[in-house]
Amino acid sequence: MRQTRALARAERLIEMERLYLQGSFSDTEIAERLGVNRSTAFKDRALLSQQAPILQVQPGHWQIDKRRYLSNVRLTLYEALALYLAGKRMARHTYQSQPHVASALEKLATTLPAPMTQQLVKATKHLREQRKDKDRLEVIEKLATAWSELRKAELTYFSLRAQAPLVHVFSIYLIEPAVWSEGIYVIGYSDTHRKVITLRAERIQEAHVLLTNFEIPKDFSLTPRLNDAWGIWTGPDAPVQVRMRFCAGAAARRVQETTWHGSQEIAVEPDGSCVLSVRVGNTTEMKPFIRQWGPDCEVLEPQALRVEIAAEMAATVALYGAAA
Repeated sequence: MRQTRALARAERLIEMERLYLQGSFSDTEIAERLGVNRSTAFKDRALLSQQAPILQVQPGHWQIDKRRYLSNVRLTLYEALALYLAGKRMARHTYQSQPHVASALEKLATTLPAPMTQQLVKATKHLREQRKDKDRLEVIEKLATAWSELRKAELTYFSLRAQAPLVHVFSIYLIEPAVWSEGIYVIGYSDTHRKVITLRAERIQEAHVLLTNFEIPKDFSLTPRLNDAWGIWTGPDAPVQVRMRFCAGAAARRVQETTWHGSQEIAVEPDGSCVLSVRVGNTTEMKPFIRQWGPDCEVLEPQALRVEIAAEMAATVALYGAAA
């Protein structure tokens, strides 16, 4: 009988932990969800608080403090490899000291097979040795807090083409990593602009978490538009087709061995060159990708992008010609 009761309590604690991670509950609400009386729910919460950081978020309502919560994850070998590769990618694309990234990878490393553990530990040492930016770290922490607690944030933002910073009262709907760089993007509703916009986290000079709560609209989803994005930028109109020819040889082979975009199609030409076709919502982010190939890449369409790249190439030739 004791074993049965112990097992039931163990199961309740697991379910209670899951509920407290989702939101705040009173002992009465927890008791109803778990099918026990309020006294039992109170005792279970007291026991769980010895294992998890439970705090009172409002009178009589309790929740797990996710900022101090340590998750327990069990992984198969192949799941471990997937997380190891993601961790290594993160470490290689982080060029400033990120103590939270380093500590997260160190904790992940302890759950992985020995060779993966050793490599991730080396990567975290490299992260801690990178240059430090206390202000940027503080901004990221404030963004994480505002998003996780669904509280508005006051963001002082200095956009790339602005003459002065602008203050946004911002509801964060989504935080997304940049695909082609170390950057982080914050997507949400700006009370200042009265619409959903995207901000680059690195351009946020100050962030303050406000007491005002918000709700993410149930119909909000960037997935379709992000699927059309080359990186993170989306456009108001339908996606446009971009076609690029890559010279025969190493360039063509390199293009063919990689998936660059979900919509891509690759046609191999008789001379060994290939044409990469994609449909994207915004071509601006494609320019660095195109430039890096130099004369091995020719934009075929759209015409506007072809003209822009040609003008940039001509300006580069003029610059180097003047230097010569």
